[in-house]
Amino acid sequence: MGGDVDSEIQCPYCGEYVTIFVDPGGGSQQRYEEDCPVCCRTWIVAAREEEPGGFAVAIERLDDALP
Repeated sequence: MGGDVDSEIQCPYCGEYVTIFVDPGGGSQQRYEEDCPVCCRTWIVAAREEEPGGFAVAIERLDDALP
């Protein structure tokens, strides 16, 4: 299987655009935490495979995801 798939997203905290990498080997639906490389705040990343090797990626603030 190929390498990671990159996606450019905007941090919901600091507003900076950053590139994140989704591992296709992680499955067609993924949800995990990742820290912003600029402001170090934690997001929830949701990735869904829409076509072979192509992922739709959405992020949300960790504090919005907590009960």
